[in-house]
Amino acid sequence: MEDSIIIGSQVALSRNITNYPFPHKLSQSESQVIVNKISNIILESEDLSQEDFIAYNINDITQVEKNTLIERNIISNKFSKNNIGTVILNKDKTKCILVNDQDHIKIKIYEDKFNVDEAFIVANKIDDILGSKLDYAFDDKLGYLTSCPVNAGTGLKTSIIVHLPILSLQKKVDTYSNIAHKLGANIKGICNEKSNILGNMYEISNQSVIGRSEKNIIESLKSLTKDIITKEQESRAIVKMEASIELEDEIYRSLGILQNARIISAYEAMKHLSNIKLGIEMGYIKDINIEKIINLMKGMKPTLKLMSLITSDSDTKRANFLREEFTLANRNKK
Repeated sequence: MEDSIIIGSQVALSRNITNYPFPHKLSQSESQVIVNKISNIILESEDLSQEDFIAYNINDITQVEKNTLIERNIISNKFSKNNIGTVILNKDKTKCILVNDQDHIKIKIYEDKFNVDEAFIVANKIDDILGSKLDYAFDDKLGYLTSCPVNAGTGLKTSIIVHLPILSLQKKVDTYSNIAHKLGANIKGICNEKSNILGNMYEISNQSVIGRSEKNIIESLKSLTKDIITKEQESRAIVKMEASIELEDEIYRSLGILQNARIISAYEAMKHLSNIKLGIEMGYIKDINIEKIINLMKGMKPTLKLMSLITSDSDTKRANFLREEFTLANRNKK
């Protein structure tokens, strides 16, 4: 069950180039020089040739394509409006270099499940390739310099997305959030633009980086995540013993809504997907593919428009899409 509680992992490394202002102070010509430098290194690297990286100027991407990247947390809404930004993506969009976002360079690596170590190895490899040909902004005492001082040091941001429906129901997430804060970590809900937590999903990430090694940051975050997963599993076992029929009823009501709704918001859709995922993991539902649910919750199906800007007919299109996904013919497909 641990594997399915973890929705995914991400490692990001932020870097800046010496003798250039941070992105918010860059001129158009300076920003283009930086884009050209970084794109050429990545696209011409023999060590990365198998990834088939492609560079996209953010101004040249359609809104539909931007929405897809926003849904998958590859770019932010703010970056989608960035007229000096470029995104370099591999073929399956699991490896990404953002150019001229908050910093000159942000290397982002995504992994399914609890694979933070592998993500860091890949990010570090790309960092080494760029660092061998660029002069990074680095201070002997502070480490790598970043536009936001709290990210200085290693420049590492590690995050693990977890699904905590029972701890959320019991309002215990805040308790663990306070504990995490004392350990130099954050636990925050994955929210839409209205600050509603979507599908009981939470991001566990490192908070402080100055004075800590990459290994220390990653290991402490993994340990904290394992402890929280254990608490979620224990809580699920107790709820199944004490309120099994009520929980089962809630889960099947959610399935009924997704099979029949004609209008549904992103927030409501994620609530019901969360219930169905819980139902599969606890053995109530046996004929729905859990990978389908995880992919929907991760934004792999941008039709849901969970994070991107919403159009007036989104709620109707979302309901139509979900009804089709949960027909008897499709519910066990990925």
